[in-house]
Amino acid sequence: MLMVTREEIQATCDDIVRKFSPLQIILFGSYAYGTPAEHSDVDLLIIMPVDESEIRQKASDIESSIPKRFKMDLHIRSPEVLAYRIAYNDWFLREITEKGEVLYESDGFYLIPPEKKMNDLNPLTLEWIELAEGDYTVAIENQQGDNQVFPVICFLTQQCVEKYLKAMLQEKNIPIPKTHDLNVLLNLILPTYPSWLSWKNELQYLTTHAVDARYPGDIPTETDAEKAMEICKVIRQVIRTELNFSAN
Repeated sequence: MLMVTREEIQATCDDIVRKFSPLQIILFGSYAYGTPAEHSDVDLLIIMPVDESEIRQKASDIESSIPKRFKMDLHIRSPEVLAYRIAYNDWFLREITEKGEVLYESDGFYLIPPEKKMNDLNPLTLEWIELAEGDYTVAIENQQGDNQVFPVICFLTQQCVEKYLKAMLQEKNIPIPKTHDLNVLLNLILPTYPSWLSWKNELQYLTTHAVDARYPGDIPTETDAEKAMEICKVIRQVIRTELNFSAN
């Protein structure tokens, strides 16, 4: 089994530092936490001045400008955005900064905590809601259109409910796991909303569409799509009401 060596990882870090002058580079994921597998990527968080609209292009520029020793997954954030998101409990970035290994840090680098605004909702909760509504809108438009695609409707309704559950976890300051299993998410929020246990069977049904709806085999039918949409509408309305949003 071929594994990436520490020397190779550090050499790549040094190349990035020489060519792009980042403020900090953090190794995270399996190679930082001692659990790499044969095909694991090397995950790096690179902190540097960059506009949010240019993050993907910057990652592409970095990968194309240094020797390709192994497969990488680069996450790039500006120090301002990183500080902001950590302040509002971006659980993904918090885990990286708390558990990851700093491979490089420029002299005098530190994050300046932002002045938090007293909003009704955590701004990261609003991000989850925006993503959920995007899935919901496309699912509704497809269902009401002339060319319905039932697997797409099933997948998007699952995604909508998943993101609404994650919005609730974000708002209640509960760490959000990386999972598409809706009942795993439900179990985390049940101590706060025990009546939601009644959703268990419906969430199990939707969870099957997280993967199955995207692959050949047991292709969802019109009946499946109608059931998935019905479940989605009910859960979406309950969570939006709980978050003081309109149900429309």
